[in-house]
Parts: sequence; structure tokens; C-alpha cells
Amino acid sequence: MTADEFRANLESELAWRQEEIAFFKNQLNYISENDKSRYRKSLVLILYSHLEGYIKLSLQMYVQYINSLSLTREVVKVGLKAASMNKEFNAYDNLDRKCEIFRRELPDDSGLHRFFRRVDFMSQYEEFMGENLEIDDSIINTESNLWYVVLQKNLYKLGLPVDLFQEYETDIDALVNRRNSIAHGNFRSGVSAEEFQKWENGTMGVLSGVTRLLYDYACNERYKKAE
Repeated sequence: MTADEFRANLESELAWRQEEIAFFKNQLNYISENDKSRYRKSLVLILYSHLEGYIKLSLQMYVQYINSLSLTREVVKVGLKAASMNKEFNAYDNLDRKCEIFRRELPDDSGLHRFFRRVDFMSQYEEFMGENLEIDDSIINTESNLWYVVLQKNLYKLGLPVDLFQEYETDIDALVNRRNSIAHGNFRSGVSAEEFQKWENGTMGVLSGVTRLLYDYACNERYKKAE
């Protein structure tokens, strides 16, 4: 997959979501003024679903793109190295004497076990770095509530800038909060046009921004470590 093909896939995924939001929003033209605020409650649920859905899928698509390049760990930034080494880190944390990653027998003295694993890990570090980069896309987790901090967590896991969307923090968290209140049946009032427009603008800013960010990293190979 080329960077341009990756961008095309992102834009196609984003386009249908934008069209669906616009379709449901346009139905307001056929609803009485008395019912519009109540109808916007459903728009909040739709808007949030596309925010979470696109963030999760676009980041997973980025993982798949990185994997398709057949890079070794040694050439990428440290965040991606760590993301690809879940198996090795889990083996390091595992007290099992017969761990498949660390082939030597642990010494009998339990007090030396952790230090032994550290030595064994470091002795294999260059071997680990020479292996192909393969990241499991399950590393992306929106936690069913895409608060701003959850977005930051997922960006961080892939070595992406975590504060790029800080201007939308308040709007993202307000949208998640209102969505939860509506979904759980705790919010009886309607949603004003001003509220919804603010959240829609914030959502579209994030979605467009993520698309640009991921393409920029793919096109300019920003996933690689500095020479």
C-alpha cells in the first residue's frame, strides 16, 4: 500500500461518515420547531458514534499501513518499537520459568529472577530490534468513551503528537458527556442548535485533523527515527 492509497482509504472512510451526519441533520428541515431540540438528541448519538468509530478505524488503518511496509523495529521511533513488543514485554513480566521468549532456565534463587530476566532481555535487545515490525491493531482502544484523554492515549501509543487537538478538548468531553447522559436515559431536555453546531464543528475538526496527521506521517515517513 502506498501513502496515497492509504490517504484515499482514509478519505473514503471519512466521506461516508460526513455524508451520513449531513443526511440526518438535513431531516431537521422536515421537523416542527417544537420537536427539533428533541430530534437533536439522536444527532448527538450519531455524531459521537462517528467520532469514536473513525478515530478507532483510522488509527487501526495506520497500524496496518505501517505493518505493510515490512520495516524492522530498529528504524522506527521508540513508541512504535514499544507498540510492537507486547509479546516480549509480557514475557519479561511473566514469572513462568519456561517462557518461550527467554530461552534460558532461570536460576534457583527466586531473588535473582527479575534481574536475570533483565539481563536476558538486554542480551536479546539487538535481536529484537532486527525483527520485523508487527503491531497488533488491538492496541487501539477507545474504551467505549472517547474522552480527550483517551484520544491522547491512543495517539501516544503510536508515537503521534498527543496535544495536537487540544483546542477541541472541551468540545470532545462535552459531547461524550452529553452522549452518555442521553444513552443512559438521564437527559430529558433537548439539544439546542448552538450546542449541536459547536460539537459538530469540534468533531469535524478532529476527524479532518487526524486524517491530515496520519497522511503526513505516512507520506513523510515520520514514523522513522531521526538519523
